[in-house]
Amino acid sequence: MFAFLRGAVHHKTATAIALDVGGVGFLVHAPEPVLRRVVFGQEITLLTHCHIREDDFLIFGFLREEEKSLFEMLLGISGVGPKVALSVVSALPPAAFAEAVLANDITAISKAQGVGKKLAQRILLETKTKMGQSPEWEAFFGEAKADAVPDGDDAYEALISLGCTPPEAKKAVAAARAALGADAADEEVVRTALRTLARK
Repeated sequence: MFAFLRGAVHHKTATAIALDVGGVGFLVHAPEPVLRRVVFGQEITLLTHCHIREDDFLIFGFLREEEKSLFEMLLGISGVGPKVALSVVSALPPAAFAEAVLANDITAISKAQGVGKKLAQRILLETKTKMGQSPEWEAFFGEAKADAVPDGDDAYEALISLGCTPPEAKKAVAAARAALGADAADEEVVRTALRTLARK
């Protein structure tokens, strides 16, 4: 259909962004980290996935390729439709999802809205099966392992929870600590890191 949409944020709902693209308004469903990051009037580019059925046409949008990749890979799991896939991406950034799978953490996956324990188990089982069969899953988890967030660093974890990728979080936190000093409080590190990311 189309790979991306570029335009200004007209307004947001609890689950979607109304994007003004050349005077045409597209309603794009997005995960919570994306919804938190965009503001009214902001020019953004959303990487899109179109879900088309006889009686339905939904557009899903993501700021990062890894979010879209995870969403689309989840759609290949039995019992996972676009709403559940979006819920998982909302609850678990790609790196956190990879960590949950590698750690057999059913509880983390079941935190996603609409995902009970049985479905979480199926997601975990089928994901692990696909890891050995699909180049896309192998590449995804290889990158996740390489980009794993250091344990115990609250500043890193805060940025990840806000939707930053591990490389972005690592770079921004390192720059913030260098500017503020090693003894800076995590809250100040996070604020400084977010200001740095906002200027990009």
